[in-house]
Amino acid sequence: MLRGCSLSVVVVLLMSSGVIAAIGQAEGFSIGAQNVIQRIGGAGWAEGGNLVMVGHGQRAFVVGAAAMQKETGILAQNASVYGTCGATKVQQNASADGRQGQLVVFGKHGFQAQGQSLTVSLDNAVRQFGSIGGAEGAQSFVGGQNQVLITPGGTSANSQFVGAAQFAAVSGGRNTNVAVNNSLDVRMCQNQIVTGCVPPKPPCDP
Repeated sequence: MLRGCSLSVVVVLLMSSGVIAAIGQAEGFSIGAQNVIQRIGGAGWAEGGNLVMVGHGQRAFVVGAAAMQKETGILAQNASVYGTCGATKVQQNASADGRQGQLVVFGKHGFQAQGQSLTVSLDNAVRQFGSIGGAEGAQSFVGGQNQVLITPGGTSANSQFVGAAQFAAVSGGRNTNVAVNNSLDVRMCQNQIVTGCVPPKPPCDP
């Protein structure tokens, strides 16, 4: 798993007419999830969850340049337990990462770069011990990221989006012992560097 704020690129260098032309791109994603449901002692009922979707995209064109990127997400978890006697439990963990990159180098003084990163982390623990019954869960993550580079001399864009959600519920009964733990981390990041971008010479230039 890679997290945090970094510009990560894979670069292909082409030599033509003494000019270095380059476009580099990279993407990533990394989702982990866990869903634990438990019911001990008596009647019972349980459910589960997990749903993951990611996306991706990349484009690169050379001579005048351009380079696009895109990532999406969606992670969802669900849970439930019901009871009669002692214990019920929901435990959920989730994580999502992200990352992109991009690099354009044309001519000996040309440069342009982008970045992006996106991390989410959710925890959800719902318990009821001693139980007549209860517990629920829920989690979510939505996603985002987008990048555009068009040069010479102009256009550069970044964007990011995240939506995140958690929910918990417990109930009780005889000699109730109830708990809810929710926690949530989101870290997002962007980078851009632009210096003079010199377009590559057409192959027939003297």
